[in-house]
Amino acid sequence: MDFENPHFWMPVPAPEGRRHAFRGRRWDGSPALESACGSTLPLATPSEMDWIQCPTCWYCWNVLLEQAPEPEDTCAGCPHDSGRRGPESIRAEIERSDTP
Repeated sequence: MDFENPHFWMPVPAPEGRRHAFRGRRWDGSPALESACGSTLPLATPSEMDWIQCPTCWYCWNVLLEQAPEPEDTCAGCPHDSGRRGPESIRAEIERSDTP
């Protein structure tokens, strides 16, 4: 999946039970799409509970994280790094909270 192109997240309750990332701005009603992690998954209109109960696919998140552009330079002298988190700190946070 190309990070420069937009992507959207969609819960897939069965068989995966996770939210996956797909190429495009929004779901176009297709019955199945290939996710960022390479799985071809069936899609259907999700319920509010699907959004709440399905955790994010760690593999999709990692694929998008690996393709993320370099962080912008921070302002000179900013002691807080402008509040930006780098890919490494985000990856470490994900690995602590949702390991496959």
